[in-house]
Amino acid sequence: MDADQRQLGPYILREAVSSRALTVTYRAEHAGLGRAALIKTLKPTVSAASAFAAGLEREAKILARIRHPNIIDIHDFQRDEDRIWLVLEPLSGPTLAALCARAGRLDEGAAAAIALEIARGLGHAHERGVVHRELRPERVIVTPAGGVKILEFAAASDGRQPSLPEPFEGSDTFARPDYMAPEQILGAEPGPQADVFTLGVVLFEMLTGVRPFDEPKAGPEDANRTSNHTSNHTSNRASGAPGAPRERDEDRWVEGRAVAHRIRNAPPQPLRGLVPDVSRGLERVVLRCLEKEPEQRYESGRAVADALAEELAERGHPQPRALIARALAAAKLGGDELPPAQAPSARPAVAQRSAPSLAPDVGRLVGIFALVVAGGALIELSLRQHDAAEPPSAEARQPGARSEERGYLKVLARPWAEVVIDGELIDVTPMARAIPLQAGRHYVTFRHPNAPEEKRTITVSEGQTVTLDVSMRIDRSAIDAGAPPVPDRDASP
Repeated sequence: MDADQRQLGPYILREAVSSRALTVTYRAEHAGLGRAALIKTLKPTVSAASAFAAGLEREAKILARIRHPNIIDIHDFQRDEDRIWLVLEPLSGPTLAALCARAGRLDEGAAAAIALEIARGLGHAHERGVVHRELRPERVIVTPAGGVKILEFAAASDGRQPSLPEPFEGSDTFARPDYMAPEQILGAEPGPQADVFTLGVVLFEMLTGVRPFDEPKAGPEDANRTSNHTSNHTSNRASGAPGAPRERDEDRWVEGRAVAHRIRNAPPQPLRGLVPDVSRGLERVVLRCLEKEPEQRYESGRAVADALAEELAERGHPQPRALIARALAAAKLGGDELPPAQAPSARPAVAQRSAPSLAPDVGRLVGIFALVVAGGALIELSLRQHDAAEPPSAEARQPGARSEERGYLKVLARPWAEVVIDGELIDVTPMARAIPLQAGRHYVTFRHPNAPEEKRTITVSEGQTVTLDVSMRIDRSAIDAGAPPVPDRDASP
């Protein structure tokens, strides 16, 4: 049924602006009052009586408790016998991801001003015991008047609310590590400092056009070529086109783990090397946000906001909204409305990132649920993109073609176990295919619900295959639930 023929309570659903694995968000209008709103509801395939419905209600309660000008406002929460929905404030304007994709990179004043507004919203949430956990440019709206709104608190941690239910069984969609704090990658419960780290990543990206822990590129032409290749490569992987080479799965795993490894162990790319004229004060703010240890960062969003406000005031920019509005106008996005769900977006040569609509692509909410269950340790193994693409060359798929050389790990576990590498849930045994790994040291954990964890430290050399064979010490007094289903894999390389 078309959206304009559907209705939830008094709201007529006009147009979908976001679609995910579990929920869909519509632009809507109150039938009697003519008042605009955004309606977020479960998809028809998800029962309002399911555990996932509790996640939507949980988000509603969090939003109601942390109302702030920089956080999307909730107007109502409704349910009937078979439906459940949130009534959210209507928003216009692009996502921060769309703005960055259009502009390539933002000038220092606009970037600091947007980060200031985000920090104020996060700080308000932190003071009320809420940690967003999943901030990224796709989850920030920039309004034509220069306002900034943080979206999506479905994965937020809140001591007053129960944790989210488990993800769909058999899902292979996990959240990318690009914006995760080191402690999240390792599976620790994130505190406010995790949001501070993520904000540092976002601010760095606004200033430079790249993320601080992306693999450095040799030059602008190489960067654009690699970015195009990565986007196209990812799109073909997600499409599941017949005949797609299985090596792409390996590249995807290696890419995600390589990013996670750099976040945990490597310094960020030099900000001044990418933007030589960045102010020393703003550089200090970014670097403090990106400290590896949580206690070395700003303690909360409020502290980041104070530092950014001081920096802007010293530079003669006391009104951040004016800077933001000018940035929108310069990018010719000042009057843009929220685009329909999955509408194609322009991809300028300066920055080859997708420009999503109100929320991330279909399926990423499953990754959010997975992150909460695993304490933030899951890393995306399948990032869905909309861009049409051509497959990568054979040379690009070869392990030796990557700057970070790889080895392999074969795992055997009796009777079965979840395999976690460097804080990432990789798969469940039995696994026919060897796991590609960046050369170096890695930490492997085997998990079974009725056995103690088995932990191993391995060092993998380029081209080497390491084999781990463990027997889980099963508590026979417990009922073994058995291994969850796992996808078939090709033979080991």
